[in-house]
Amino acid sequence: MTGRAFGLTPAERDLRTSGGFTTFGEGGQSKTPVTYLDFTMAGASVFTMLVEHAPADLDFVGVIQEAWPNESVAAIKRLLGDAPGDLPDGRVSLYTCPECGDLGCGAVTARLIFDADVVTWQAIGHQTDYDEAASALGNDVTFPDLVFDRASYEHVLRQEMIRIEPSIEGFEYPYQRERRERRERWERRARLFRRMFRPG
Repeated sequence: MTGRAFGLTPAERDLRTSGGFTTFGEGGQSKTPVTYLDFTMAGASVFTMLVEHAPADLDFVGVIQEAWPNESVAAIKRLLGDAPGDLPDGRVSLYTCPECGDLGCGAVTARLIFDADVVTWQAIGHQTDYDEAASALGNDVTFPDLVFDRASYEHVLRQEMIRIEPSIEGFEYPYQRERRERRERWERRARLFRRMFRPG
């Protein structure tokens, strides 16, 4: 069996997708712009293949994202087979919720098969972390397995992991930064009060 070349390419969430995931904020419901790295097979977007196959609009984004370095490294390890799948049945998520990345919202997943020269994404379908099995992407026609050349697959993913890993050190998500800054403000105030009311 001969595999096709694997690649990664910059992509953006299509905010024009009807329906889909939203976040409720001060201005009501909204869709968050997301940039990510899409998977390619012989230069063609895998997500575009999925969209063309599914009868309903798909509102998902790839699991490798600059904004989520910790999750991206974990995803790459799963895609390489260096870590177990993130679904109960051992399958691996490829595309997840663009608003939160939570598997409970649903994800496009696959069973990964590693052979000597190829890596196969098998039985690609829709799944949540509480589903016993994946379901078809909206119709009765099974999406074809994707077979990649293993050498190009591993090279591209390992190079991306090398690029992302340094950004993990000292990385903070906005909520973590807010908590740290709030804690630091309280600590500064406490030190000031201690100096002001120090006996003698």
